[in-house]
Amino acid sequence: MREPFPATISFTSSVLLFFEYLGWRKSHKPDVIHSHGHFAIWIYLYRLFLMKYFPWSEELSIPLVAHFHNTAKGRWVAMEEAGKYISPHSKFIQWPLQVLSDKWAIKSASACIFVSHETLEEAKKHYDADLKRCFVVESGVNTDLFVPAGGEEKEKSRRELNYDIYDKVILYHGMVLERKNVHVLVDVLKNLPDVYKLLIVGQTDPVYEQKIRQAILHANLEDRITMIGYTPYPQVPIAYQISDLFILPSSWEGLPKVVMQGLSCGVPCLVSGFKLEEEISGLMYLDNLDPGQMAVRIQDIIANPPKVDTDKIRQKYSWDYKVNEIEQVYAFVKKYTKK
Repeated sequence: MREPFPATISFTSSVLLFFEYLGWRKSHKPDVIHSHGHFAIWIYLYRLFLMKYFPWSEELSIPLVAHFHNTAKGRWVAMEEAGKYISPHSKFIQWPLQVLSDKWAIKSASACIFVSHETLEEAKKHYDADLKRCFVVESGVNTDLFVPAGGEEKEKSRRELNYDIYDKVILYHGMVLERKNVHVLVDVLKNLPDVYKLLIVGQTDPVYEQKIRQAILHANLEDRITMIGYTPYPQVPIAYQISDLFILPSSWEGLPKVVMQGLSCGVPCLVSGFKLEEEISGLMYLDNLDPGQMAVRIQDIIANPPKVDTDKIRQKYSWDYKVNEIEQVYAFVKKYTKK
């Protein structure tokens, strides 16, 4: 379990993880510790304590790699600049702890991995990260699982989800949160012909889900919007394969794996909240979140779908390719730690 209640990871499951780790370490010694975000907040603090008072500790002979899919401070600033509502709990408890965790991770880690150059720049700006120990390994995708579907297979899957061949299916997949602006898609759909349908797949924040469902009812769009909720990983590709367009109208992102999954399935992606260093055919960016303008853009893309460069995704963003990049980081930290 990630956390028993939303936004409590820093003082619930991460505490249990720390003591579980200490117990496990009594009889095990890993070659590398690879941590993700603030889930390991107390392990970072533990290592900083050892670095200051017990620098000869065996624990410090184990390289630590901290993996950042975002920076808490960068997200915080982006949310404030976008004028988004920030709950008191997030503003005064959750996010300050996450910022602290980020800082401890960067100070205690042998190396840090960032999923995008933008995320690395945020770490440099907000946390004064040491660039000599920072690496960019962009999000990868399981290119064996996320593959385009043939016409017959696509049609069959559509029928199973109550879509026909004439429907224009717009997919949103991922966590359904306020900062993802999923509610804007309801207003977008009001500006599109009835043949356009919206499929929302992913775990939802209960309060935000209620807001979306109320907006759907108010707009009389119950027959054009489907919310599926959490979907087991092996079944996720089906949602992409039946879709004409993947959309992510987020205020802020690192480099979402959901976008890589869409591109790997050959689905054009219209996104916001981040930007890749290189261009990929089929990946397009939103200029703003005005529902009317978004509707026009969506119609243009679906009427004239761009060819998605799935070859580039398989060559540069497959799990196999990313494994090699991470192994290079491991080689660095082993050498760095020995010194």
